[in-house]
Amino acid sequence: MEAAAAGTGLASPGVTSSRLLRFLSMRPFPAEHAAARNEALWREVNDRIEEVDETLRILPDDLLELHCECGNADCESRISITPDEYRDVRKQRDTFAVALGHENEVIEHVVKRTDRYLVVDKDAVVERDVGADGIPRSGG
Repeated sequence: MEAAAAGTGLASPGVTSSRLLRFLSMRPFPAEHAAARNEALWREVNDRIEEVDETLRILPDDLLELHCECGNADCESRISITPDEYRDVRKQRDTFAVALGHENEVIEHVVKRTDRYLVVDKDAVVERDVGADGIPRSGG
């Protein structure tokens, strides 16, 4: 498959044949849509935690302990993130904070790496599943 992709001029380092095929077809599988919706659910939970924490916070730089916003329905990982860092992630509806190694290259790409968490940006094919507009790199 990589050879066929290379012949199209679309192959690049780090792009798997399955991701390339999905990009070309723009039709993610139902499991990928479910993963994106799961991420949106955990983001809503984390938003409520951040809201409650904001009203009770004494020290502004204390870390929040939030649930990983990855698409794995069985994930129980937590991430440590400051309120300002979390607000930066939430500036765009299609970005999520996930635990290290929890990114899903089929539906998202990493836009920020820290020693405590990653920020991933949803690919256009699943943006609507997370309440975004489906326009790549629009932030909406």
